Amino acid sequence: MNKKTVILLGSIIAVLVLFFFLKRNNGNTLSTDEREFDFKSTDKIDKVFLSNKFTKEYVLLTKTAKDKWTVNDSFVASNYQLEILFEGLKKIRVKRPVSKHEINSVKKDLALNGTKVEIYENGNLSKVFYVGGNTSDEMGTYFMMENGKEPYVCHIPGFNGFLNARFYTQKDGWRSKSIYALKDSEIKKIELKWFEDGKSSFNIDNAGSEPLLYAENTLLKNNFEVNLNHLKTYLKLWENLSFEGFPIDLNAKQIDSINSTKPILVLKVWDKQNKLISLRIHKKGIKRDSNIQFDEQGNPLQFDIETFYAFINENGKEVVQIQDYIFGKVMKQSTDFLIKN
Repeated sequence: MNKKTVILLGSIIAVLVLFFFLKRNNGNTLSTDEREFDFKSTDKIDKVFLSNKFTKEYVLLTKTAKDKWTVNDSFVASNYQLEILFEGLKKIRVKRPVSKHEINSVKKDLALNGTKVEIYENGNLSKVFYVGGNTSDEMGTYFMMENGKEPYVCHIPGFNGFLNARFYTQKDGWRSKSIYALKDSEIKKIELKWFEDGKSSFNIDNAGSEPLLYAENTLLKNNFEVNLNHLKTYLKLWENLSFEGFPIDLNAKQIDSINSTKPILVLKVWDKQNKLISLRIHKKGIKRDSNIQFDEQGNPLQFDIETFYAFINENGKEVVQIQDYIFGKVMKQSTDFLIKN
């Protein structure tokens, strides 16, 4: 055997020894794929499907354009919640394997109660894994790759919190709370209809070079009857108007009852692509958690003056709660725009 052959055989043997040594000393014989729950980049992700067998809930997050996602193909998704999800997908790391004495119970819990996470990149299924409960020391969350042999405890280094909170399946939590997000230049028309005082209602036509105010079907003259600066300032108030949340204390019968009552007013805004967003606002009765319970004379109030119920785009089955602090600035009356003598 010549010298070159000896050197070659020695090199091959060294590589094989190193391979078996590393494999033997790795506490698990799993491939690295079963540990790689993270994504180096989330730019290619265009669909996320979250489902839970136990709760029978699911959420489908679909990218429709740059920075635009939908929830279950029906609602606009919250960019803030998506950022939290994607941040987690980039930073998640395996902390340790699950210990032998708990592996069976963890697997069982993942199968029965875990949330299944399906991640798609460029339209193709990229990864599927399950997210379970948290460790007893509350410093990690159980994860397991689909068809994997063992679960792992995962965490985000430097973050003290539960990772499963980023993979929830309640669709309302993923929805954007934004109702109106229009710049003044994007607004074509605004219509406010007051129901208790019809004379306070008005329309604003913003299709031309300057906005025009109509009250009681009459065009009012800018800089003679109407303060044009007030009108222009008002158009800038529709860029960031969001609802507070969903009243969880109302059942379907109560929502239907609110829907059948006469509203305070209806807001209608058309953008320059003729898309209409309407908001029907109703009084909200005083609740035990209402901040203001009495008027200035000490008399008990019948209705909350800080919050209202509202229905978006005439969806009478779903009520949201809005704050006067947010929407009060656009709940104007026609006289608010008139030049004061």
